Amino acid sequence: MSQAVVNGQKSAGSIPERRPPPDARKKTKPTPTAAGLGSLPLPVWRCKVCGYLCARDGPPEVCPICKAKKDRFERFI
Repeated sequence: MSQAVVNGQKSAGSIPERRPPPDARKKTKPTPTAAGLGSLPLPVWRCKVCGYLCARDGPPEVCPICKAKKDRFERFI
C-alpha cells in the first residue's frame, strides 16, 4: 500500500475479479483421477502423529520426522 493511501490523500481502487464465472469453474473442476492420483505406482502412507507422507510398498519402521513407530502410519492413498 502506498503512503498516500495510508494518509488518506488518495483512495484505493477495487481489485477486479479475475476468476472465471461460476459456471465455467464447475466445468473445469479437477477430479482425483485427472490429477493422476489414481495412477500412483505405490501406496502413500501418512504418519498420524505429524502428517509425514511417503510412497512405498509398506510404512517405514520409524517416522523420520517425529520418530513414531510403524503402527502409527495409515494408508493415505
